[in-house]
Amino acid sequence: MRIAASIVRATAGVFVLALITLGAAGCNGFGTTDITLPGNTPNIPPQNSFRFVGRLGTPFVAKIADTRSSWTITGVVPLNVVIVNNSPPVRIAIHKLTNDDSLLSVEVITGLTVKQLGSTVDRFGLSVGNWGSAPDFPPKASPDVRFFIKGPAQQIVDAMVEDEQNAYIVEATAPALILFDSPAGGTGTRVDATFTEVGFLGGLSIDLIYNNVVVQSVFTGTEATLKFP
Repeated sequence: MRIAASIVRATAGVFVLALITLGAAGCNGFGTTDITLPGNTPNIPPQNSFRFVGRLGTPFVAKIADTRSSWTITGVVPLNVVIVNNSPPVRIAIHKLTNDDSLLSVEVITGLTVKQLGSTVDRFGLSVGNWGSAPDFPPKASPDVRFFIKGPAQQIVDAMVEDEQNAYIVEATAPALILFDSPAGGTGTRVDATFTEVGFLGGLSIDLIYNNVVVQSVFTGTEATLKFP
C-alpha cells in the first residue's frame, strides 16, 4: 500500500468545478435576501469529492464519510464521487476486489484541490485517506440519496441538485455518483436534480437511487430531470 500525503499538482484530476447554495426557502426560489447587507450570506464548506483511478475496470468497494453520514459504494475504475451538502472533514477506505497487482488509487479532493492520494497494488489491497481531523465512520446516510450518472463516458455534465430548502450546482464527468447528504436536514422530503450535457457524446443515462432502491431511471438526450417522490 502506498499513500501520498500531499500532491504537487493541485488541480489535476479534479472533476467537480463548482458547488454553491442557490436558495434557502424552497426549490422554486432564492428565498428572501436583504440587499442592503451584501456579503452577509453564510458560506458553505468547500465540496468534498473523490476520484477513483488506476487500471480500467478494477472493481472495488469503498466506505466514504463526512461528520454526519457514511456511504458504502461498490464500483469499478474510473468513478467520480461528490458529496452534496457535505459536512467536512471526510475520510475514506477502499478495498480492491481482485487478486492481482492492478493499481487502484483514490484522490481526495476539497474544492478544486487534490489534498491526498491513496494507492494500492496489493492483492485485495486496502487504502485509506482523509482530509482534516476525520472522526470514526458515522452511521449510514439516512435517507441515502444518490444520483448515478452512468454515461456517456467522459461526458461533462452540469447538474442542479435540490431539496425543498436549498439547491446546489455541480459539474462532473461521467461516470459519476452524486451523494446528497441529509437533504432538508435529513427529513427525507422531496429531492430532484436537473442535468445538462456540456457538448454531446451521446444520450444521458442516469439513475436516482433512494435508500438503495432505484426509484427513477432515464435514458434521454442532452437534458434530464429526476425527482422523488
